[in-house]
Amino acid sequence: MTLILSGKQCAESIYAKVDSITAERQAVLATVGMPDMSWMQYTHSLAVSSAKHGIVCQNITVPPQCSVEHFAKAVQEVSQSKKVNGVLVQQPLPAQYADVVKYVDITKDVDCLNPISLAQLYLGREGVRPATPSAVIALLDHYNIELQGKNVVIVGRGNAVGKPLALMMLSRNATVTVCHTKTVRLSEVCRRADVIVSACGVPDLITEEFVTEKTVVVDVGLSFVDGKTHGDVSQEASRKCFALSPVPGGVGPVTRAMLFYNLVQIQNK
Repeated sequence: MTLILSGKQCAESIYAKVDSITAERQAVLATVGMPDMSWMQYTHSLAVSSAKHGIVCQNITVPPQCSVEHFAKAVQEVSQSKKVNGVLVQQPLPAQYADVVKYVDITKDVDCLNPISLAQLYLGREGVRPATPSAVIALLDHYNIELQGKNVVIVGRGNAVGKPLALMMLSRNATVTVCHTKTVRLSEVCRRADVIVSACGVPDLITEEFVTEKTVVVDVGLSFVDGKTHGDVSQEASRKCFALSPVPGGVGPVTRAMLFYNLVQIQNK
């Protein structure tokens, strides 16, 4: 029977650390993005969670197809506000807006988006780590799933999850292969993995041919099928693998908790 890697208890352990800090000082998180369905769902979940943990969450929405200058100005203004402790910009963004993250003040960069923050990660220096990759590792740690020396396949090469997670997995002494939807014989590569992390947003991308009865699968994919949230892992694969983080209820709750943990850590510096 597949072990379900539920994020609830892991998230609660992180929130306990957050609560110990916000009990003395309230933190303010500002999010900036467009009225995209997945982004709006995420910011709504942040707002619901923040209210329970002494955090104020402000959502700034820019118009669809606005100019790059308009988007950049919105990010700059909120970054410069003395009333805001942390800034989060929508990810992923359409290519024309990708550079607006450089306007996030690095002292308020809760999700390691600014190129300078990413450089610290690349160099292995101390600093805030991206929330979702951090959540993946926190969830595996919570269930005592060892990474050192293991073969990890990351399916997805995005700046928000795939690339930073590869670096963070390497720092834990895993042997990491980064794949994507254009990888030839992707299922063969994945079948050799001890741990698969899929972050493509392609429904049912990971089928039963990708996994064995010993594979641990972390599903970070997020898409909508008939109006319902859907991950990258098919039902057949989820029944076959050794362990699976579900969508929803797996990495998502831990990501929110990790984002708030980053926020309070930044606030107290």
